[in-house]
Amino acid sequence: MRVFLSHASEAKPLVRRLTAALPRHVDIWLDADELRLGQKFAQHIERGIRLECDFVIVFVDRHALASEWVRRETEMALKRGLDLQRDFVLPVLIDDVGARLGELGLAADKLIHLDASDTSDEGIAASARLLEAELFKLASILVEQLRSNDRRVLLDRFAAELAEFEQVAFRWLASMSNTLAVLSLEGPAVDHARECLAAYNAVADRFIPRLPVHRDLLCAGWRESKALCNHVHRLVDFIEDGVYRGTMFRMNEVLRMAHDIGALADTAQPADAAAIAAQDAKKDDIIGLARTSLAKMTEESSELVNDLTSEL
Repeated sequence: MRVFLSHASEAKPLVRRLTAALPRHVDIWLDADELRLGQKFAQHIERGIRLECDFVIVFVDRHALASEWVRRETEMALKRGLDLQRDFVLPVLIDDVGARLGELGLAADKLIHLDASDTSDEGIAASARLLEAELFKLASILVEQLRSNDRRVLLDRFAAELAEFEQVAFRWLASMSNTLAVLSLEGPAVDHARECLAAYNAVADRFIPRLPVHRDLLCAGWRESKALCNHVHRLVDFIEDGVYRGTMFRMNEVLRMAHDIGALADTAQPADAAAIAAQDAKKDDIIGLARTSLAKMTEESSELVNDLTSEL
């Protein structure tokens, strides 16, 4: 189990003491330990919350209520909980500010209260035991939820959402096959490309945040096979990083090139035919790479679905 700790810097010594007393199987994500010189702070924290942790503990005191970072981390964690459709955020009160939980969007019925005034070894140990018990309860609920899902339903749901994503992605690529000169002008071709892009974004906005949910459910359902679980992890990572944030994200370069050519035409300046031809070649390369990655995703997912089906 890995847990992200959101807290104000003033509470860091207390947070360290509390979490040091937790069992060794609880892996802690703490900013001072995880962040290295030169890393992009916001992106690293978002990845920690969104991809690397099972739960987020928000330590609430008056300093946390005034911290912009705690507010942003809590917002990300609450959104992640909605995507996962399960309890993900555990608010821990370490100051007498329980009436103000709403300022961070936290619910009082999920709150546990730790007596931060007792900083003796016995007091810290007692608070750590309470924290451990709450984490164990959340983990137990999660395990039962995972076990209760029918494997056939899980697999069909994943396959259906993946097929929808593949379809809209290939349609968007096809709609961008015209030359940049055509894509830079208002007309039916551009209208079609915009419709395809809107459909792709709508599906991706639903599907990509649910990928870790599919990963966790599939790995829980087929937990007896380490090889299949590893395959699930590889495919999910490739879809998110290799396709969505990789070759499909590069399609934004094509949109920028078309926009720039259209802007140049509006100035009535003579077009540089050689430069536009070079940009068209670059566009074709970008689309080609995107098609290749989608084809690989389709092949890998088909193989995985067949392997998972054979184990039903």
